[in-house]
Amino acid sequence: QGPTVINPGSVGCPAYRASGPPEHVSESGSPHARYAIASLADGRVAVELLAVEYDHSRAAARAEACGRPDWAHAIRFGFAADA
Repeated sequence: QGPTVINPGSVGCPAYRASGPPEHVSESGSPHARYAIASLADGRVAVELLAVEYDHSRAAARAEACGRPDWAHAIRFGFAADA
């Protein structure tokens, strides 16, 4: 059996603030797309976390054009906008 691809993040929403319940904030800390590769060998699991650059400035501009300044902030910086 080969490696398993795991999505530890996303392109387009690297951070958000949820009003709940339960209230919470999720932030990746960067605008990069993220994925992980998990492998199992000799009964041990190895996980490689990877980040990929993409044109997040263009994606943020699109979010603003669609009336979502909160998403634009998250896309640019990887952190949720202040409430």
